[in-house]
Amino acid sequence: MWGDKELEFHTCKTCGNTTHWAPVDPEGDRMAVNTRLVPAEDVKDIRVRHFDGADTWRFVD
Repeated sequence: MWGDKELEFHTCKTCGNTTHWAPVDPEGDRMAVNTRLVPAEDVKDIRVRHFDGADTWRFVD
């Protein structure tokens, strides 16, 4: 866990890459996956949303 301790980051024990994060609270409704570890053709049709986590804490798309 980093920062405000609300997110738990998961890393690969073999290569050290961060694979994903999930909320510590089981009621949390967000998570993220590091898609840079996935072949581009597998994620090309996934919608990417842009989030302003620095200022407004809202999606900007």
